[in-house]
Amino acid sequence: MYIYGYMGSVSVTFDPVNRCSIYNNTAGAGQDIVAHSINNDLSIPLDKFTVANPTSYYAAPFRASGNEFQLLIDAETFHHEEVNHDLYVSPTGDDANDGLSPATALKTIRTAVYRVASDSLNQKTVHILPGTYSRTANQQIFPIPLKSWVKVKGAGIEETQIVGEMDPDYVNIPYNALKVFTSFYQSHASLEDLSITTSGSNNSCAIWGFNEESLHLKDLRMHELSPDLFAIINITYATNCLWDGIIIEDFTTESMGFLLCDGYFTGIIRNSVFRNAASTYTSGEVWAKPLLLVSAGEGIIVENSIFINLSMADDDSQAICFGGVSNPIFQQYYTFRNCLFSNISCNERGVLIVGHAYPEMNITNCTFAGHTGNGEALMVNGNVTISNSIFFNDRSVEIAINPMDGTGIPTTLTLNNNLIRNGYSDIWQGPGSTINYPDTNIMGNPFFIGGDDINNPLYYSLSAASPCINAGTVDTTGLNLLPYDLAGNQRVWDGRIDMGCFEFGAPPVANDDPVAPAITETSITAYPNPFNVFTNIKVSALDTGTNIDKIHSAIIAIYNIKGQQVKSISLDPGKSGEQITFWDKTFA
Repeated sequence: MYIYGYMGSVSVTFDPVNRCSIYNNTAGAGQDIVAHSINNDLSIPLDKFTVANPTSYYAAPFRASGNEFQLLIDAETFHHEEVNHDLYVSPTGDDANDGLSPATALKTIRTAVYRVASDSLNQKTVHILPGTYSRTANQQIFPIPLKSWVKVKGAGIEETQIVGEMDPDYVNIPYNALKVFTSFYQSHASLEDLSITTSGSNNSCAIWGFNEESLHLKDLRMHELSPDLFAIINITYATNCLWDGIIIEDFTTESMGFLLCDGYFTGIIRNSVFRNAASTYTSGEVWAKPLLLVSAGEGIIVENSIFINLSMADDDSQAICFGGVSNPIFQQYYTFRNCLFSNISCNERGVLIVGHAYPEMNITNCTFAGHTGNGEALMVNGNVTISNSIFFNDRSVEIAINPMDGTGIPTTLTLNNNLIRNGYSDIWQGPGSTINYPDTNIMGNPFFIGGDDINNPLYYSLSAASPCINAGTVDTTGLNLLPYDLAGNQRVWDGRIDMGCFEFGAPPVANDDPVAPAITETSITAYPNPFNVFTNIKVSALDTGTNIDKIHSAIIAIYNIKGQQVKSISLDPGKSGEQITFWDKTFA
């Protein structure tokens, strides 16, 4: 049921005597009821509703701006009780099963999320077992709405593939976008360890959300989608988010791109990759949408992330924009560290990072390289500090202050220990701004290591001849860098940090766990170890008899040094003794 309150006024009455029933419905947002733009609490007496104590997953007040009015549901009976247990989904499952184990897995992801309980004290997980999930292959229904305090977790981005497909009955409806996952007024929803693509749609979105609190996205690959009305990730109003290990790649668009965070976004984007995208839109009257557009709220951190091989056909549009909300009532803090912005082709600036009320901005150990076009590689404003970064591009200038005519907020730009191609002359100061440029900055060629593939991020690592080696700030306290660089190597090496996002000659960061826990029932060995290409893995499982609960699933999960799962190998849990498999890291 959709209730629309025109200008905030809702004129609907539910009879408290002859009560209606609303239950067991499904939708992309608000399974049973959505009330749009209400400006008062709405009383809804019912005979039967779906569950007791319904959350916004079932009944969502799409509130008028600035209020906290609620839907007050008073139901006498309920359709079902949510399952307070992890649930499993398999490509060969059945929605008539209980879903409590891999052996009795459900078939559709949407059914599992619908059934599982939302519990803030004991978060439940919907486990999506290896395989491909689509409407064609196993009757998946899209969109799949996420639920508060529920983790939807695949077996890894190579093992669990979600292929979004439009319902045939809705294919020809104009402006009807295919959304694979949605989240509407949810808190602490999580999506992890799977890949998302779409088929048969030229208007598709991987994740759509509205008014999200602590949306966690981890180890996801989104590829070969067709963003149009919505970006691949399209979120309006999101706070305290953690997005870690996101890969979005391989698409062409005439409208939206990788990411649109409208309204405001606060949180962390970490260890992520945005690559291989082109905007073909052109206009002599309006700008093209940036491929990545984030309206930053009070604070945003972007770290150890890659933005590479991006192009804009329009002659006055930037590829990447992090902009502050209009008229903020709080101090804004932007932090970018250990990031690579490379091979960005657009006539206008490559990257725009700005605010409306003097934001505090820190850009540390970032590399801006391989850009082509007019304009600048980076435009900023506010109180901006750039440290240990490299700017080496085929552009008119490297850094500019927004706006260039001096009509905006006054900007103070402080540059410490950076390599800027032509030095101070590559900075467009603009009237009314202040630039602090000590002699710790250098100019010239950074002498990247190069190679045959300019779209390989390691192309922009430092060669032994680079003047950027050991040329960063002597004191790194307060920079809050992760312990590893963009390649997973030790961030500070040989006594002093380098400029840019890669540390020269540094060893990989090691996970030192000197105290091995006692393993009484299972042992695992790998040989050869260490290895270059592949290793054999032997698991010895002891026969535990019949005095313990039966194990229904067993896997070997392999993680890289950043904590990202790169491989999941299934085992036979019913087999005692030795099982031998191998891992070829070439495909990790």
